[in-house]
Amino acid sequence: MSKLTGQDSITFLEQNAAELKELQQDRIKLGLDLKGGMYVVLDVDVVKLLDDLAKNKDQVLTDVLNQLRASTDASDASVIEQLKSMLAARGQTLKSYYGETRDTEADIEAKLEAEINGAIDRAVEVVRNRVDQYGVAEPQIQKVGGNRIIVELPGVSNPEDVRNLLSGTALLEFKLVAEPENAVRVMQLINNILAGTTDTTLTNDSLKTSDSTSVAKDTTKSSDKNLAVKKDTTGKNKKDTIKKTDTNIASNDTSLLTDTGLAGDTTQQLSEEEFKKKNPWFYLVRLNPDGGTADGFVTENDRPAVERILQRPDVLAVLPSDVTFAWSKEAFDAGDGTKFYILYALKGEAELTGKVISNAQSNIDPTSNTPVVNMQMNDEGAADWARITGANVNKRIAIVLDNVVYSAPVVRGKITGGNSQIEGMANVQEAKLLEIVLKAGALPAPLKIIEERSIGPSLGEDSIKAGITSSIAALIIVALFMMVWYRTGGFIADIALVINVLFILGIMASFKATLTLPGIAGLILTLGMAVDTNVLIYERIREELGIGKPLKTAIEIGFKKAFSAILDSHVTSIITGVILYQFGTGPIQGFALTLLFGIVANLFTAIVITHIMIDILVEKGVKVKFG
Repeated sequence: MSKLTGQDSITFLEQNAAELKELQQDRIKLGLDLKGGMYVVLDVDVVKLLDDLAKNKDQVLTDVLNQLRASTDASDASVIEQLKSMLAARGQTLKSYYGETRDTEADIEAKLEAEINGAIDRAVEVVRNRVDQYGVAEPQIQKVGGNRIIVELPGVSNPEDVRNLLSGTALLEFKLVAEPENAVRVMQLINNILAGTTDTTLTNDSLKTSDSTSVAKDTTKSSDKNLAVKKDTTGKNKKDTIKKTDTNIASNDTSLLTDTGLAGDTTQQLSEEEFKKKNPWFYLVRLNPDGGTADGFVTENDRPAVERILQRPDVLAVLPSDVTFAWSKEAFDAGDGTKFYILYALKGEAELTGKVISNAQSNIDPTSNTPVVNMQMNDEGAADWARITGANVNKRIAIVLDNVVYSAPVVRGKITGGNSQIEGMANVQEAKLLEIVLKAGALPAPLKIIEERSIGPSLGEDSIKAGITSSIAALIIVALFMMVWYRTGGFIADIALVINVLFILGIMASFKATLTLPGIAGLILTLGMAVDTNVLIYERIREELGIGKPLKTAIEIGFKKAFSAILDSHVTSIITGVILYQFGTGPIQGFALTLLFGIVANLFTAIVITHIMIDILVEKGVKVKFG
């Protein structure tokens, strides 16, 4: 009998890393109250937004906004309603400060509400982007009330890091993508450091491997979004065509697939192991098969390794000051379930910042019936944008928010006037996200932390132990009661009860739901409901047996007569659960979610599973007793 050595264990983990990670992601997530971490409430400063939006300003408006700031900190009422009331008390209206001649009060109110909602959406996107970069597992980010954002960060224990992470100003930049030859030279320097060589020239064997490892040689051009900045020919100064091309990068392709044109023809072939040893960087970071760009394609599993490499002191020492690396916001599917992130090589200095963006709006282009985003810049930005696009025709400019690339357009011509149009998004949601990102660059409503709480992991462990203990205790007590009171029928109900719990946990895992302490309370409640359902059925069966009906007939009639009462009670419970989930927050939603899952599972186990088990026993001649 062979023993599994430590090295064998490591090899097994490496070979099954993707599957293990997928299983880990599919497990039931624990809420903040069970895992510990940070709970933060952010306030979006909508009063500053209202101050910036005002077309006319005087001392009256200043006093009202100061009063509004004090009242919004203590009230969840609509900010616009409060503003209207305060202005009315001074004999003014919204139109006095925010409206045009033809605007009605209702129009102005709707516009201000839209601006506030848009600012909060942008703030949520900025927060989510930063939390994702921070590496928090399973964060919870949600809007509550009029202008509040709740952020739950499980496993985070450093309050200072959280403050710096969440309260900083969003930074949107337009950066030139480094020329392919320069980007590959920088990558080659990194590769040489990792391989332990001092040669800084591009070698033939670094650009192609043997056929056994280069399985994607026939793939088409692969990139996340190729945006083209079009020169306006109609006088409307439009921009940006996003062309989302084929992304058929094979997951088992572990090579730098084709020559980028920097090293001449390539003839040398390497085995996969030889290639990995001589080119550790290009083993992890694959370049575009057609050599048109120097974007690196990195699998989701390899991304942490690449990030560690880019933080190594010896690697940082050789990186030119005018080149930096940034990841794509989203990963794309290669077609076989493997997800790839794109690693962009960018110029170090930003050509333009998001402060010059005056507006961005997603829409449907009536001519092509496809989603587009129209972007407008102020006068200063329009002049700079014309200069930048004019000087970089046929080059790419990346749209970068907090060092994450959302798209990388190709400039097709000089754009004047500051009006640009981005088209080619896959769907309306993608266009909406880009609109939010562009607006976030000029985030007019700062974020401030108004509440933060640290929940220690020991408290979470105590909650888990208490929850498990109470659940098991409830299960045992209920099971004993059913067996004592209903004999064989009670034993069958207990088996169905265990199946019911497994169903609930399975449903939660499949929906990636988060288990909280109130959720455990909801789970215990569903155990009681499951027992109540079986009690209804069994009492009906006992009634039929009491009037002399045969066992099999009594069982059928009992299930049939009890069904309407069971269905009524479960439907009313579902309605209650939906209302709790819709209008509740945090713990209430956790309770409602578990309750809803439990109700659905209970209906199935009580009506189907229990009935089937009883029928099987009766068919086998077992005398089933119900008391």
